[in-house]
Amino acid sequence: MLRLERMKWGRIALAWGLFALFMMGLIYGQAISRGAAVHWREVVLIPLLHSFLWGLLTPLVFWLASRFDLTGGQRKWPAYLLVHAGASLVLTLAYRFWYLLLLRVLAVPADPVSWSAAVSSLNVWVPLYWMLLLAAYALELSDRYRRRSLEAARLETQLVQAQLQALKMQLNPHFLFNTLNAITALIGDDPKAGQRMTSKLGQFLRLVLDQPEAQQVTLAQEIRFASLYLEIEQIRFPDRLALRYELDPATLEAMVPSLLLQPLVENAVRHGIARAVEGGSICIQAQRRNGRLLLEVQDDGPGATESASVRGIGLRNSEDRLRTLYGSRYTLSIHTAPAQGYTVRLDLPFVLAS
Repeated sequence: MLRLERMKWGRIALAWGLFALFMMGLIYGQAISRGAAVHWREVVLIPLLHSFLWGLLTPLVFWLASRFDLTGGQRKWPAYLLVHAGASLVLTLAYRFWYLLLLRVLAVPADPVSWSAAVSSLNVWVPLYWMLLLAAYALELSDRYRRRSLEAARLETQLVQAQLQALKMQLNPHFLFNTLNAITALIGDDPKAGQRMTSKLGQFLRLVLDQPEAQQVTLAQEIRFASLYLEIEQIRFPDRLALRYELDPATLEAMVPSLLLQPLVENAVRHGIARAVEGGSICIQAQRRNGRLLLEVQDDGPGATESASVRGIGLRNSEDRLRTLYGSRYTLSIHTAPAQGYTVRLDLPFVLAS
């Protein structure tokens, strides 16, 4: 706000400076057109006096505009209007008094001005008060609009963050419960495998908890999350799950929603590897193309017909987060066919960390 105030008064000072330059040109042009001699004091000091005195009065006019606000829709506006009418006369007379006094002090050669002429010139200078009053209200309305726009943007950002946080908190328990169920199943049959899975789960949760408020992470971090999850699943399916990563190094610093890949690889394990007696492989691909980030998660499991492809809580959650973050600037598509596995494709804006 302090910076905005400085900018406002800086612009006002610049406006009075330009007014002084305009007056200099006007006085000089009139003198030349009459063929009269031009004295530098008359050309320079008179405009500077006008700008200087009205520049000093401008903060007072702005204060009066704020104190007796005509834009507030209050019932007192007729009384406020009379206040401004009186103030315009008083300030204009005060301005003329100091103007004439400084002309004498600075010995500026100018046409003699009587007090009666000064009073009669009110029709020239009183409107300047009302122009300043209108400028004050215009700047105030502009500031109000700017503040409301900033507040609306701040509230919108807070709402989006709250929505994203709620979606993320929904996703984390979903993943956690599935993993804990897998650990429970292993404890009786293979306690050592259950211990290794518990250790991997601890590493995964440590990574997530290290950034509890992060809605977006680099792709490199997201790949680390996904790989830890897949390592957990490899314990469940020893010798049945092969992993392959085809990652363009240029994509690793791109920002993506945290835990974006986890439900995708979870579905690949559940609907691809777990249903294939001989197991299979999962491939994660990432590439940059035309300013976009293209991600794919593929499995070579039994697949299904397109009509049989359903979206569980993980995929629905991911789509909600993508829609909240990117609006219509993303696509998520699922492709499957019998004996061809599943392929989930993501097309996202390529954004680097700021």
